[in-house]
Amino acid sequence: MDELGFLLLSGALSIVWFIFLWGVTLPSLLSGAALWALVLLLRRKSRDGRLRRREAALRRAIGGELALEELLLLPPAEAHGKAAALLEKRCHLTILHPADGGVLCSLRGETVLLSFCQLPVSCAVDARQVLALQRAVRTAQARRGILCAPCEITPAATAQAGGEIPVTFLGRDALISLFGSERPATDRQLVALGKRRKRHPSVWLPMILNPRRALRYLGYGALLIAMHLLTGLAYYAVPGIICLLLSAACRCLQPREEIL
Repeated sequence: MDELGFLLLSGALSIVWFIFLWGVTLPSLLSGAALWALVLLLRRKSRDGRLRRREAALRRAIGGELALEELLLLPPAEAHGKAAALLEKRCHLTILHPADGGVLCSLRGETVLLSFCQLPVSCAVDARQVLALQRAVRTAQARRGILCAPCEITPAATAQAGGEIPVTFLGRDALISLFGSERPATDRQLVALGKRRKRHPSVWLPMILNPRRALRYLGYGALLIAMHLLTGLAYYAVPGIICLLLSAACRCLQPREEIL
């Protein structure tokens, strides 16, 4: 409907503009049609460029996530080495030799120990992982550590990283960007990912009924009900009631310890 509306509006404006300039004549109609064709051609060209840019960004994001999944399944020493090899290509980093708990590298004349934390996205890096890296940094006689974290970083880990031995975090978004630029997703990987998601059709229901969305649904529902009461329009009430029901469902499915 948006596309149809744009076609009709652009065509009408193009023809009306030349009718306003020259009156209702055959040259006005022909010039309006030519302008309309030019507008549609420019729109198509710009849309193709946007689609290509979005596809490239999507391939980089998916490729980065798939690369992180592969690193989680590798032995720790191999995961540290692959992360260091990637940063050596992208940053001013020089690999020296493997060490316990990571890879010893040289970064701008400073010796650092790079480590990849093999935790899934559902977990979080806490102070224990940072403390383990700090011990490895001291054993390797490095100046500081770099922790590649493909998951969330807790405040306790951030506080521990600012201790006597500093630790720099490389978060999930940065890792996805780096790995995605190096290894964008191929057509075969996209097809395999689509088949894997088709085998798990229930992924949408847990996402929709996520307990964290309860307050958001409640706010949307209250706003829509308020719009219904102010305007008297019935079509505000239906989505408002649906949002309130979703909020109640999220609260009912929320674990008891989170409620307390």
